[in-house]
Amino acid sequence: MLISVVIPVYNGGHFLVECLRSLANQYYESYEVIVNDDPRSTDDAEGVVEEMRGKGMNVRYLRRNTSMALGRKEGAAVAKGEVLVHLDVDMQISGGLLGECAELIESGYDALVIPEESYGTSFWAMCRWLERKCYTGVEPLEALRCIRNDIYRELGGHNPEMVYFEDKDFDLRVRRRGYEVGSTENLIHHNEGDLSLRVILRKRVGYARSAVIAARYYPDEIRLRGSLLYRYRLFYDNRELFAAHPLLGLGTVFMKTCEFAVSAWHFYVAGRQSRVPYGGESGGPL
Repeated sequence: MLISVVIPVYNGGHFLVECLRSLANQYYESYEVIVNDDPRSTDDAEGVVEEMRGKGMNVRYLRRNTSMALGRKEGAAVAKGEVLVHLDVDMQISGGLLGECAELIESGYDALVIPEESYGTSFWAMCRWLERKCYTGVEPLEALRCIRNDIYRELGGHNPEMVYFEDKDFDLRVRRRGYEVGSTENLIHHNEGDLSLRVILRKRVGYARSAVIAARYYPDEIRLRGSLLYRYRLFYDNRELFAAHPLLGLGTVFMKTCEFAVSAWHFYVAGRQSRVPYGGESGGPL
């Protein structure tokens, strides 16, 4: 079974090196890699690809990535594998992941969630690590990253209209069609780098604007994801983890509260501009 790994890139050459190295260290050998770079990128992702190709990796370089959703879709369009795995450039994968994906798909699953574990060098990156720990196995906040290629094509792939919600949008479409979704034990390791609170909040502005579009399709899901009390409840359910890391716990609660405050305001503004009211029929912020 050939697995096609699709990686959209935008000025992420420094991350791409580690991402491709993690693929080179896979126990499973029947895979190809498709790196889809943004035409506006100014770093040398292509050079990284050429270096890895010179070391024997089956990797292809494209420049058709103008948004995350389109980058995934265009990469998948040239994929030859029976199975697709969608990664971000700042991710590395456990050595047994692709082999486990092949085994689970062969056993009857149509798609797979791959749990993520964040890491980084800053205090806020560690807060993100703690936050993601609370979301493992929580279906509304996870999204599949591995799927049979025939199903991906049948459903039309990722929706380019979804700027930031593209992964969960596709996850929901797969589940609503009744396909069997499983989960791997092997992890994705998500490199948050030197994450700052400013960067976190700036991203939330984009997420909130995209949520207005997503709310037209998924009002109930957006309402749940937009509930700060829901996140607080998940944190409470993981209170032992918070007690083991009290300073990170306080930082995580503060970070998430700030994120939701920014999201709520920009969702409200974007909703008024597009005539989707905040807190109305279409839900709340991401």
